[in-house]
Amino acid sequence: MSMFASIGAFFAVSTSVAVAGTVAVAAMVTSATMQGISSASQADAQQKSAVYNAQVASNNATIDAQNRSSTLQQGEMDAQNAMRKQASMTGDQRAQMSANGIDITQGSAQDMLASTKFLGGIDVNTIQSNAARQAWGYSVQGMNDQNASTMETWKANSINPAAIGAMTAGGSLLGSIGSAASSVAIAKMK
Repeated sequence: MSMFASIGAFFAVSTSVAVAGTVAVAAMVTSATMQGISSASQADAQQKSAVYNAQVASNNATIDAQNRSSTLQQGEMDAQNAMRKQASMTGDQRAQMSANGIDITQGSAQDMLASTKFLGGIDVNTIQSNAARQAWGYSVQGMNDQNASTMETWKANSINPAAIGAMTAGGSLLGSIGSAASSVAIAKMK
C-alpha cells in the first residue's frame, strides 16, 4: 500500500470517527432537550392544576360564607316563628281558660301558662343553638377552604416550568457526558 493510500485510509477512519462522535453528541443533546421539554410540560400542567385548585377552594370558601349567613338568617326566622307559635299557644290557653271562668293569674292556670312560655323559650334557644352550630361548621369549612386556596396558590407560585425544564435538560446532558467520558476512559485502559 502506498503512502498516499495509507494517509487516505487514516483520514477516512478519522472522518468516520468524527462523524460518529458528532452524531452521538447530537443524539445526547436532542435527548436532553426532549427530557427538558417533557419536564417543563409536566411542571406547567402541575402549575395550572394548582392555580385551578386554588380558585376552586377560594370559591368554596365564598360559598361557605354564604351558607353561614343563610343558616343564621334561617335560624333567626325559625326562632321568630317559634316565638309567634308560643305566643299564639299562650293566647289560646288564656282565652280557653278565661272562657271557662278560670282565673289565669294564680294556681295551676298560671303554672300552665308559665310552662308553655318556658317550653317555647327552650324551643327558641334550641333553634338558635342549632343554627349557630351549623353556621360555625360553615365557618370552619370556610377557613379550611381558604387555607387550601392559599396553599395551592403558594404551590403554583413555587413551580417554574422553564427552570425545571432547563435543570432537567442540563442534568441529563451532564449525565450523558459523564457516561460517555467514563466509557472512553475504560476503553483507553484496555
